Amino acid sequence: MSNKAPEKEQDQRQDQGEEGQRQDQSLRIQILVYRCMGIDLWSPTRANDRTWLTLVTMGPLFLFMLPMFLAAHEYITQVSQLSDTLGSTFASMLTLVKFLLFCYHRRKFVGLIYHIRGILDNEIRVWPDARAIVDVENESDQMLSLTYTRCFGLAGIFAAIKPFVGIVVSLIRGDEIHLELPHNGVYPYDLQVVVWYVPTYLWNVMASYSAVTMALCVDSLLFFFTYNVCAIFKIAKHRMIHLPAVGGREELEGLVQVLLLHQKGLRIADHIADKYRPLIFLQFFLSALQICFIGFQVADLFPNPQSLYFIAFVGSLLIALFIYSKCGENIKSASLDFGNGLYESNWTDFSPPTKRALLIAAMRAQRPCQMKGYFFEASMATFSAIVRSAMSYIMMLRSFNA
Repeated sequence: MSNKAPEKEQDQRQDQGEEGQRQDQSLRIQILVYRCMGIDLWSPTRANDRTWLTLVTMGPLFLFMLPMFLAAHEYITQVSQLSDTLGSTFASMLTLVKFLLFCYHRRKFVGLIYHIRGILDNEIRVWPDARAIVDVENESDQMLSLTYTRCFGLAGIFAAIKPFVGIVVSLIRGDEIHLELPHNGVYPYDLQVVVWYVPTYLWNVMASYSAVTMALCVDSLLFFFTYNVCAIFKIAKHRMIHLPAVGGREELEGLVQVLLLHQKGLRIADHIADKYRPLIFLQFFLSALQICFIGFQVADLFPNPQSLYFIAFVGSLLIALFIYSKCGENIKSASLDFGNGLYESNWTDFSPPTKRALLIAAMRAQRPCQMKGYFFEASMATFSAIVRSAMSYIMMLRSFNA
């Protein structure tokens, strides 16, 4: 008996180690970007936050809204300057709304993280094969989050070096050097004076960093939610397929457990769609406008080296729209795919009470979960429609400029 106790403790330590390793594979990027904002993602309150870092990071972007609004008013008759200004203005507004909405619903978002992880951990204990599904979804989430972070970081870097590209081009051409900023703005002083230009340039860079970091916080958290909800649906499907046809009460109880898991996934997906509905609407609407304005800059400046910044900016917008659309498409496909699991199960061998329950479940599985922005669905079809419309608007803006 003394030998069994150490073996049991060793097994528990091994299980805890495996669980810790699995948890380390999820939320790594999300935790990192939230730490850059001074926020502890594991805490539903601000007890463990570094509030000073949050204020220092958000402050430059809040203050930067005034110069951008003044610039939009001043360049109202200049299509080229106005399109550049409005692109940055919309991006900043969208980022601020995203992050403020997270702060408002923070307790619910953090509670949802723990709720999802609790469901998945329980499923792994009940059905060990679920671990492989969860690991695959978490790896996909982290890969997508990392790609998204790199794309937005690249856009921020291009914004920071854009003024220096203009200076180098002027030196090569022998033109007079004109100091420019990463983003258009109107200031009450002369930017051609180095003493004023340097702090204003640093202000622009800090505002870009704030916008990129806050956008990554909210968007990468959406990736975690969608992929883990898809994991719940996939686990429910696989448990349904492997449900043994043993008949009697045991068979019916097994089906009930699978259907309860599917129901939990549906509730979580609806909750996520409800909280992200205003963000999806703003993301698609403002991104469509940004693509029009910034795409016009690309067409107007190409092949000027300064167009590289706008190309990176448009690329990051398209990637953001594509990923939002892909997340909506993933949840829709995973929820519908549970119906395929019902047909792939051993339903012909089930008892009559189980078959009657399956009939109700099959009817519900025909209605997919959808992430909507009030008037439209976040899907690949919507993404394609926005890109096509944006191309038409770019041609219209070019005709106005001509």
